Amino acid sequence: MCHYKLLALAAIFLCGSSFASDVYFTCDTAKGTIKLDENNGVIRYTLSKDSKTEFNYESKGNDYSGFKYNHYSRFQTDYFNVSFVSTGYKYTIFSNYEDESESRGVSVTNLNSKKESVYDCKSVGIDRLSDLSAKLACDKDNALGCE
Repeated sequence: MCHYKLLALAAIFLCGSSFASDVYFTCDTAKGTIKLDENNGVIRYTLSKDSKTEFNYESKGNDYSGFKYNHYSRFQTDYFNVSFVSTGYKYTIFSNYEDESESRGVSVTNLNSKKESVYDCKSVGIDRLSDLSAKLACDKDNALGCE
């Protein structure tokens, strides 16, 4: 009887974990709440305001294509970015630390005009962006590299 309980518990854990959502980043900005999560092998960026989804972007296929990352670090400095392009705009979720100063948020750049808008986090719920380095492709066009 004990073995059946253990087997049932293991099955629930294994099956449940495949349907679980992993949240990598959440924060509140002036434009709303941004969230980067993975559910059933799909990475999703969501901007929501007043409990309504304002903008949503999802990876394509099994390899999280559409999303890329950059990472740069040296003494007292660490920059980590996750980015994607949608409808003529590049979105970059960033988590930066330099000389005891931290900044997090999202920048949105119009690819035609090169105009950039930055929305800093007013409060951060979760910051696990660095966990995505093992899953995402390096953005080799970015000068930060992918250390």
